Amino acid sequence: MKKLLLTGIIGLKLCTSFSQVITEPLQYHCFKTAESLKIDGKLSESSWQKAQWTSLFIDIEGDKKPKPLQATKAKMLWDDKYLYIAAELEEKHIWAYQNKKDQIVFLENDFEIFIDPDGDAHNYFELEVNAINNTFDLFLPKPYRDGGNALINWDIKKLKTAVNIEGTVNNATDTDKRWTVEIAIPFTSISLDNDVLKPQDLSYWRVNFSRVEWNHDVKAGKYSRQKNANGEGFLPEYNWVWSPQGKINMHMPENWGYLVFSDKKVGAEDFNFPLPNIEKVKQIAWDIYHKQKKYFAQNQHYAKDLTLLELDTSLFPNKEFIQNIELEATSQTFFISIVDKEGSNKITLNQDSLLKISKSKSL
Repeated sequence: MKKLLLTGIIGLKLCTSFSQVITEPLQYHCFKTAESLKIDGKLSESSWQKAQWTSLFIDIEGDKKPKPLQATKAKMLWDDKYLYIAAELEEKHIWAYQNKKDQIVFLENDFEIFIDPDGDAHNYFELEVNAINNTFDLFLPKPYRDGGNALINWDIKKLKTAVNIEGTVNNATDTDKRWTVEIAIPFTSISLDNDVLKPQDLSYWRVNFSRVEWNHDVKAGKYSRQKNANGEGFLPEYNWVWSPQGKINMHMPENWGYLVFSDKKVGAEDFNFPLPNIEKVKQIAWDIYHKQKKYFAQNQHYAKDLTLLELDTSLFPNKEFIQNIELEATSQTFFISIVDKEGSNKITLNQDSLLKISKSKSL
């Protein structure tokens, strides 16, 4: 195993190469509800009326693709027991036939939620809801890209969901307006190791939302996904998201947005939340991770030297964020270690995308 160590002795320039690759995910500032919420899909309570909508969803790849054909937006609230999520989806043709729990809901149009409370890219949660309020919830020990297997039998216990339709479902003879989904997720149901992941003031989670939208056909009055011209397979779905992923892959938790909690009641003045330096250190580690994966795909082994990864090592370390970087690698494994600029925290990340934060020893 070869180790490459870059310390503060070398390279005192600003790391402009990293500033180009790091694009901050979006933030949503989530305030506490001022009243009890009835989960009915109508969002009639004053707290919902005061809560701000996210920006309109864009294509999962970002600006690489055209803007979505129909608008989607979401908003959030919380209290001591629940995270509340609402979404409004413009839709000219509202259709859904899957009505059994844990059917593969995204094989029809749906709204999807992804939550990683501790931001380590492992042990995260997914929830899908369709227009007839059928749900598909699952737990991911790690992303699919790293050999993760979804636990479909896992359930969000005491989950509350409701859908409100402005139009008619599964009626191809008319034009609809939109459907709205309202969700209450108990904190106790998305906790790990019996530790309730209850938010604190200015704590933050990694979250994202996706809307899956299919081109459709109508035969004998029934909607179905549109097939390719040769009749084999289906046209690819649209993926419209809140915070863009850069690739057609929702299972990249490091690219999800930031849900920032506030103890203030909804309607309070919004606040500025500069992204903590530790998050920028994580982004540097993720940049190296992805370049290692690219290198492996091309060479069938991992790079044992950072200079092989198209990183400008003359600019290391970035004194704005970090003190030093270590890379340890074999042909089939690698381990990245980065100490933040204060020298107090160390980020580690391996080939399975497991990210950890620990207190750094004195350098």
